[in-house]
Amino acid sequence: MDPRKEKVLVSPDLTVRDTLRVIDKSGLAIALVIDGERRLLGTVTDGDIRRAILRGASLEVPISTVMHTQPATVGPSSDMQEIRAIFIESNLKHIPVVDHANRVVDLLTVSELLTVPLSNPDITDREIDAVLQVLRTPNLSLGPKLAEFERKAAEYAERDFAVAVNSGTSGLHLVVRALGISAGDEVITTPFSFIASSNCLLYERAVPIFVDIDPFTYNIDPDRIEAAITPRTRAILAVDVFGQPADYDAIEEIAQRRGLTVISDCCESIGAEYRGEKASRRGAAGVFAFYPNKQITTGEGGMIITDDEEVARLCRSMRNQGRSDGSAWLSHERLGYNYRLPDLSCALGIVQLERIDEILRLRQSVADVYGSLLEGVERVKAPRVAPDTTRMSWFVYVVRLDDDFTREDRDEIIQILRRHGIGASNYFPPIHLQPFYREIFGFREGNFPITESVAARTIALPFHNNVTVAECEAVIGWLRSALREVSVHA
Repeated sequence: MDPRKEKVLVSPDLTVRDTLRVIDKSGLAIALVIDGERRLLGTVTDGDIRRAILRGASLEVPISTVMHTQPATVGPSSDMQEIRAIFIESNLKHIPVVDHANRVVDLLTVSELLTVPLSNPDITDREIDAVLQVLRTPNLSLGPKLAEFERKAAEYAERDFAVAVNSGTSGLHLVVRALGISAGDEVITTPFSFIASSNCLLYERAVPIFVDIDPFTYNIDPDRIEAAITPRTRAILAVDVFGQPADYDAIEEIAQRRGLTVISDCCESIGAEYRGEKASRRGAAGVFAFYPNKQITTGEGGMIITDDEEVARLCRSMRNQGRSDGSAWLSHERLGYNYRLPDLSCALGIVQLERIDEILRLRQSVADVYGSLLEGVERVKAPRVAPDTTRMSWFVYVVRLDDDFTREDRDEIIQILRRHGIGASNYFPPIHLQPFYREIFGFREGNFPITESVAARTIALPFHNNVTVAECEAVIGWLRSALREVSVHA
């Protein structure tokens, strides 16, 4: 058992407060409660402790009063397939390994069992050194690295202004607010996306008006936009799904003719090119995102890009509690938020951005290997790159099953892949069928049939900068096997 895992072993009389400190320090989000003979008495996660506190538990009571006394465990010789199955079926993140006397010998985490993880950030010594340099200064937030990151992001996006924020979601929210979109306004957008592209409208009590998608690019279908426009329509929020730019010429022609604003959710498409130019140049404003599974990462973070000085000014103010440039620290001109991106994250982002061309080449190489391997796989469609996409910025690599597969078939294939250590997932569930969207707007199955058909049959394969050819071959090999197994069942 490695030293980091040894640190999560605690005695039953340790207080809840001190156990929480152990959990936080280890970074493993769990503690194992043992007796003097190292026998496992129970487990407790940081979530367990939070829930116990909400129920009224004191921080000073022994951890034994809130622990799970019958946790799932495995033995040292347990089969890895069996262990993977336990993780998948139970949604556990950790499983203690105990010997015949119930003594703890190891702690398995779900990430350790993924032979090929779904995603993996690419962090080098350059990024680590850049972050450490900031830690040696007093400028941990609103410092020089923020300004540098914004300047370099604007240059890369070929925009006049960039405003760094703590997530892509925050960036979209500020853009919506800066453009004056408010209660009752309608914004046309796609139901096939990560939910933030619609939630950002709900924050301002605007109404997302969904139109269905193109069945090949998975982006919003411009031919369906016109019919969705009403007197209350203010904007079109286009999403560059999976790194492929939306059809901006068609979208902007409609917007210009109908007096609408175009917002570009380019959270998944940094570096993509549309008809020979940076896709990030399109729309009144756009937003990049830098979550760890994105092309480049700041841990958490996002970047608003625009040529509109007033939009940039408002976003910069609102991300910092409504302060304006040059005003006193406790002077607030408007409603604002704490959406700041710290200099530590900016330092990381600067180096990642300097490596962007290398990163996009690596991801293109992985996509090319997958594409070649999939040529011989029947009943699976590889991603399609549209002719107008002159440079794809691969965010994820999503394949699509033929229409004779059901959603249940797709889910079973994903489970089979995961049991063999392949970090596959479904991308994306339709936004309009999320429970609270159904509740608020009354959406139901059948409202957007193309989105629903695509969403029921898409599988994201492991994809990041450093997936090897051998790993790609293993992924496609197990995909073939899963397809055969599910077909036999059907």
